[in-house]
Formats: sequence, C-alpha cells, structure tokens
Amino acid sequence: MLSLLRCSQAVHGLMLAGLVTAICFALAGCSYNFVRGVEGSYLATGTPVLGKVTAHNESEQMGGTIEIGSAKSQQCRGRYSVSEVKTNFWKLETGERIYHGKIYCLDGRTGAFELISKDKGKTGSITGEINGEAFQLDVYESKSRGCMTDECRWGLKWTYEKERENMRTYYRVVTEHEPGSMALRVLY
Repeated sequence: MLSLLRCSQAVHGLMLAGLVTAICFALAGCSYNFVRGVEGSYLATGTPVLGKVTAHNESEQMGGTIEIGSAKSQQCRGRYSVSEVKTNFWKLETGERIYHGKIYCLDGRTGAFELISKDKGKTGSITGEINGEAFQLDVYESKSRGCMTDECRWGLKWTYEKERENMRTYYRVVTEHEPGSMALRVLY
C-alpha cells in the first residue's frame, strides 16, 4: 500500500512538472520581442540605408516597427504586420513568414514594403518603395555582441535630441496620408 502511495505521488509530480513545462513552451512560442539591424540601399542611386527593426508579438498581432535612414540620422519610420504564415503538410508553422508594412518619412514621403523571413522576422529581406524610389534591405543580427550602443551594434550614429519634434512630424505625415487612422498606433 505504501509503495502504491509513493508511486501515485511520483506520477502526480511528473504530471505537474510536465504541465508546467508545456505551459512554459506554449508561452515562449507565442511571445517574442527582439531588435535586429537592417542594411541596404536605394536601388536607383545606390544611396546606403541603415536602420533597425523591432519585432514583437502582442495580442496575436505579429509584426513590429522599422526605422531607417542614413548612418547619421533617422529619416523614416513605419510599422509592419504578418500577412502570411507558411505551414507544412501537417498545418504546423514552419517559421517562414511574409510581412507587409507602411513607412513614413520626416520629409513627408510615404511608402510600403514587404519583409520575407524564414525565422519569424529575425533575419530576412525587405523590399519596398518610398515615393516610387525602390529600396532593398537585409535584416541581420548585431554586428558585435560585446556592445550595447546603436553605433556599435548597427552602425547608427543617431541622436534622439529631437525625438518629440520628430514624433509630431511623423504623426502629421501619417494623418495627411491616412485620415482617420490611429497615427500613434501606426508608428509604434
């Protein structure tokens, strides 16, 4: 009788541990937040473009924000969301996703882009246009893991002295091109 009681306690402990592990894996698979660099150019002129993407999954809205510009200053900002999730024969996600987004620039230009990634947005390729000018970017992990500054990690020398003014400008550009939109939601 005592051995039967010990056995049932052991089974109960294993079931509890298994349940906790399953919940942790489920939660880890549903929520993520990371920053990656982007690097490329405008295709017609060859002008270099640098920036970063911040990917997040909140309230089942998979996507993130993109910020691009020159090495010295941020020029455009936008938001993207998943438009297609690839699955295998058994309807399980493969990690390959296609994202679509819109982008708004401080000088009033607007555009759209597509991010194709095989690993849920951690790396991939972005193609798009801003006012008819095509650009192509690659998403990559930090150039140097041993540092925490944007300059060291992504090559960005951006300053955030005019951040409030820039946000007002982005807000104005979004509302001019998308009346009735929730401009702050588009930008963040």
